[in-house]
Amino acid sequence: MTVLPIIQPDNPLLRRPALRITDFGVELQRLIDNMLDTMLDAKGLGLAAPQVAHSLRLILARLPDDEESRAKYADDAGRLYILANPKIIRRSAETVTGTEGCLSLPGLLGDVERHENIELAGQDRLGNPIRLSAAGWLARVFQHEIDHLDGILYIDIATSVWRPADKEEGAVADKSGAP
Repeated sequence: MTVLPIIQPDNPLLRRPALRITDFGVELQRLIDNMLDTMLDAKGLGLAAPQVAHSLRLILARLPDDEESRAKYADDAGRLYILANPKIIRRSAETVTGTEGCLSLPGLLGDVERHENIELAGQDRLGNPIRLSAAGWLARVFQHEIDHLDGILYIDIATSVWRPADKEEGAVADKSGAP
């Protein structure tokens, strides 16, 4: 397979709403495989097709699969999720703020409020309908990746954004994420 380049915010494709997937043929299957290779190579927890310059409503998510993650996330640890045309159909009233990063914004972190639990509807890689429930960190990853499909970056909704080295020194980056 192929590791794809991950685009940065200077590419306007990252800010556009992605297109609905209607063709689940060979090209989409190749893209999914390449996105998985890219996500694993970059050590990411999720990846959306717009991040690799494909305007399609497609996301991948995979929580770590180490001993600590298995204890913390149980069955979700290491499980690969591939969702085409995902839509959040239910959100919990309870929200939680957590720190996020993004493969398209290397070197930045931010605090983002997300719903603690969500339900999703979409399609699997072959186009079959699926529904999922997600809680905690997995719900956060899904919400982050679905935001990408709508042209939203976490820095747009973060309460604070910083460079990890700067935070240690007490300096916080501005919300634009600019250097």
